[in-house]
Amino acid sequence: MNSVRNLSLNKKNSTLLKVFLGAIVLFLFLGALNIFRPQIRNYFYLASNPIESKLWTAGESVSNFASSVLRSGSLASENESLKSENQKLLSNITLLQSRQAEILSQQEAVLTYQDSGFQLLMAAMMGLDGADLISIDKGSEDGVKEGMSVVNQQNVLFGKVFKVYKNFSQVMLISNKDSVINVKILQPPLPNGPEKEVYGVVKGNGGLDAHLDFVPIDDTINNGDVMLSSALEGSFPKDLLIGSITEVIKNDQSPHQQAKIKLFLNLNSTNLFVVTNYKLTDN
Repeated sequence: MNSVRNLSLNKKNSTLLKVFLGAIVLFLFLGALNIFRPQIRNYFYLASNPIESKLWTAGESVSNFASSVLRSGSLASENESLKSENQKLLSNITLLQSRQAEILSQQEAVLTYQDSGFQLLMAAMMGLDGADLISIDKGSEDGVKEGMSVVNQQNVLFGKVFKVYKNFSQVMLISNKDSVINVKILQPPLPNGPEKEVYGVVKGNGGLDAHLDFVPIDDTINNGDVMLSSALEGSFPKDLLIGSITEVIKNDQSPHQQAKIKLFLNLNSTNLFVVTNYKLTDN
């Protein structure tokens, strides 16, 4: 029994001794650290500096890349904004130019028709509908009626209103196969004697083409002669430009002569005019 107690006591004393010795060693180690702390800190700085420099450089690169990406996104956004503003400016300029063209067109038409007594309604051509029909952006709400003549600012006859809707109308061109116009062919003045008037009929061929027919065989017509509307049929005002003769065709077996012609109508004339009072003034 005593031997067991002595053994337990010896183990306890041994443990206390180890703890005591460990405390002394720790105290000495901390003292050494305190004495050599600047040298140790310097050592760790030297050891970690290359790694820290690389990490810093990498961080700078990442930061610069991120900044460039952000700046690139910002520049792209600014470019899109500038493009949008430029498009708006171009659109405004186009609208102003279009409006200016309309005003000039209207002024030219007024000067052309100022002595005719015609009342003109400006209309924009919307497109070619095929079969020599065009659409204009004026309809019954604007006072347009079927049968009204359509001209441009240069006094060129385009055709007549064929069908009217509320906000737009269809115009049958003089080249339409159903179009027939009585015309007067201008003749050079004679030095001595009365001016001779030559008449015929312009018929549409389709495809923006037409021909001259029913000119008396004894009348003289030549290439380059200009044709005007004669108003004999009552459908169109007189003295509107139709076209010019390009080739005279005679047949001794026929009492009439024909001619190939070039129409003056030009579908690039986007601004047209509806004569709204012809029937009222003519009748």
